[in-house]
Amino acid sequence: MNYLSMLILFLGVMLTGIIMSFIKLSTKTTRMLLTFSGAFLLTLAFTKIIPDIFSDENSQQLGYIVLIGFFTQIIIEYFSGGVDHGHIHSRENNKSDHGHAIINPYALLIGIGLHSFFEGMPFSGEFQQHADVQNYLLLGIVFHNVPIAIVLMSLFLQAGYSKIKSLALISIFALAAPLGSLASLIAGNFFANTENYYGVIMAFVVGIFLHISTIILFESDKSHKFNFYKFLTILIGIAVAIVITKSH
Repeated sequence: MNYLSMLILFLGVMLTGIIMSFIKLSTKTTRMLLTFSGAFLLTLAFTKIIPDIFSDENSQQLGYIVLIGFFTQIIIEYFSGGVDHGHIHSRENNKSDHGHAIINPYALLIGIGLHSFFEGMPFSGEFQQHADVQNYLLLGIVFHNVPIAIVLMSLFLQAGYSKIKSLALISIFALAAPLGSLASLIAGNFFANTENYYGVIMAFVVGIFLHISTIILFESDKSHKFNFYKFLTILIGIAVAIVITKSH
């Protein structure tokens, strides 16, 4: 098993949650972090992951798996409410006695947990021959999970939960990706061809990435005006991904 990757995925979320229990970032800063992560993931998908999994002449069927991943993310967002791309569309507009918005943390965690669980699956120890792609993917997921953890922690605290309870809920999200790695390792035992299994897993994850990234990058602002800072952040995310992947 890829224990180091699992530890990094876990700590990336938990450390962010701990830091956010003491400080508060503006919505604009959080959106910029999300935009950067979306641009990074999209660039990574097109320049590294897709060429890697579609290099085999027998990989035509993987296009269908990409579509399944794409539409699976739509279903996941029914539970997550859009937290995975920086939004929360609450189904409950009531207030608690203390004036805090009432949210359903369990629905959020089911959605965002499934999202993270699937993202953790490519880190099964059976895929070590693709270690370079795994490393880039790990970096992209950490970049993506940090702003998600910021949004989640903010939501829990605004809902009136204590820091301890909020961090306990965040820990469920933090554990989802490592559990995905473990499940992938177990499921791999049922596949005779490890490369085919790797292709299926990565194609599914790419579909999720494509959905998340395109929403983050191309969702219009409320004013429907050109946002220079968002555009600049997108360019930076693309540039960082290209520089990192080309330097190794």
